[in-house]
Amino acid sequence: MEEKWPKTFWAFVVCFFIEIILVVCLVPNTFIERSILKEQGWTRNMLGEQSEALVRQSTDQLYISFLGDSGIKETVSSFFIPSAAEMEKSKGWEHLGELWFPFIQARGEALAMVIYHIIYRIILLGMWIPSMVIMVIPSMVSGYMAWQIKRYNFAYSSPFLNKYSSMLLMFFSAALIVSFIAPLPIPPMIIPILTIIVIPFACVLLLGNLPKRL
Repeated sequence: MEEKWPKTFWAFVVCFFIEIILVVCLVPNTFIERSILKEQGWTRNMLGEQSEALVRQSTDQLYISFLGDSGIKETVSSFFIPSAAEMEKSKGWEHLGELWFPFIQARGEALAMVIYHIIYRIILLGMWIPSMVIMVIPSMVSGYMAWQIKRYNFAYSSPFLNKYSSMLLMFFSAALIVSFIAPLPIPPMIIPILTIIVIPFACVLLLGNLPKRL
């Protein structure tokens, strides 16, 4: 397991960036925009106008701080798309980017919308952190106490449950990160509910079936 973990981690990182590239290159900007608006509408219906406006305001602030105030957007844009003055100086190459530069600009807008969508979903999930803490901490205490009891009696500590509960946590974490990039609108209740159910369940099994001697 220790030898496979680095390979699994780097494979996930590669897949993560491949997914971003595929979304940015293949998904139309209008589709991404409709997904964001639809998800915001679902959030508004679930949380109310004020709460959704607060989520959107926090998203706007982080988005502007990350892409606007930091200068990342202008730097990346100038790297791929030259200014009008630079294009005028390129004698003989003025028409080279008539097809290329609009495509790059459109894909840059798609990437910006994907980043905005990711920030929106992270902030929305963050609103559920108190409920997650209430569920996760007792489950961890329950699993730990079950493990302590097993250490002093003849109860069986299952390596099978320990192994696959850790794998469940790993794959669920990976799926959670991938869901942030998904261009499809996701109902705002799905990710928090799955998180509140899966993580405590996996923690109970993982801690309750640790080896009796660590």
